[in-house]
Amino acid sequence: MLVLKYDAAIAGAPSQYGDAVDWLEDSNGAHLQGFPKANAGFTEAGDLLNAALDTWLTKRGQSDKPVIVMVHGYQFDPGNVSGNGTSPDSPLTSIYGTPPAVDYHLSWLPLVGECDNNGAAPAENAIAFCYKSEAGLAEYGDAGWVNSYQYAALDQSPLAARALAAILVALSERVPKMRILAHSLGTRTTSQAIRLGKARIRPSLDRVLLLDGAEFSVDAAASFMGVPFDVFSFTNRSDLVLRIGGEQACHPVRRVGTMGACTIGYSGLGGNDRWLDLQLDNDKLKQWLASGLAPDGSPYAIDGQAEEESHPLAGLDHWCCYTNDGNRALVSDLLMNDVMTVDRMKAFGVPVGTDSVTYGTFNGQPIPPTPQSKVERQRLLAQDDTVGGGGG
Repeated sequence: MLVLKYDAAIAGAPSQYGDAVDWLEDSNGAHLQGFPKANAGFTEAGDLLNAALDTWLTKRGQSDKPVIVMVHGYQFDPGNVSGNGTSPDSPLTSIYGTPPAVDYHLSWLPLVGECDNNGAAPAENAIAFCYKSEAGLAEYGDAGWVNSYQYAALDQSPLAARALAAILVALSERVPKMRILAHSLGTRTTSQAIRLGKARIRPSLDRVLLLDGAEFSVDAAASFMGVPFDVFSFTNRSDLVLRIGGEQACHPVRRVGTMGACTIGYSGLGGNDRWLDLQLDNDKLKQWLASGLAPDGSPYAIDGQAEEESHPLAGLDHWCCYTNDGNRALVSDLLMNDVMTVDRMKAFGVPVGTDSVTYGTFNGQPIPPTPQSKVERQRLLAQDDTVGGGGG
């Protein structure tokens, strides 16, 4: 597994960025490429990043399996480690960790063919993209926000997406087949990276799998419009994190009850021929998959509610998309099995969509702008919180 870490400088709100530079690093902390914080556009991969990719691909050797780029979500910090090199905040000791040191239910590595559930049969199939997606009061307060999630979703994630876009474009030029797995806030990071790089990403990217996505639906509609690859998105109306937090925590920048606050993991998307919304807690979809009607003929026992307690907050049903064994089987096959395409799933009659009243109405909707100065943010956040509308 190739580990690439995005280390963001602390510099307040965008109007305060000045000459601050974020860095993409290797697993040892060596700088591979700088990303000036004030430059929001696409940046080509530089010599050191290209060399790191080439070195890893040489180590990987010939393989008929796709390279999987993994993108984690909220409340991770790859730089937060203790004296023994471990930390619950680091994705490298949880979702990017190797069983049995990590409960296989929590690890993504068996899902992407990096190893089996016991940590055996090691391979070089995955790139673990890491970025800081949490902050303390001093950090998010200096940026003008009132909670850590506003900072993560509206500042940290789009900034990290610049490095992810550079990686995706460079990798697409080097491998015959690549795919992406992202969860929660990682779906926003992925979506923003696609927006930046989609004109440059080669056809080797043929599939993206988004789990319980915290990306806003109006943003995803714009980012994925016209893409030439398949997108599978797991939605879940039982997901309390998205229902309570994902569509409310960024209020009033993304005003609750409006289209701009809806998220793909709760409200879905629709309106895109290459995008397939699969609602884990939808009885028709559960019955269809359990009956072995998917293109590969395998039965899948999916569920939108947690069946075990490997995650400490399992009862919120935000992680069961990859912790439940039945869901994990579907995730793995959607990533690794070439017959599981969007067109074939539709041809075989898969029930699609979500129960949201806003489903399929996001194309062309305006994306609410993010205030760029601390003063603008504080003024907006101090306004009346009265909400209207009926999104979600």
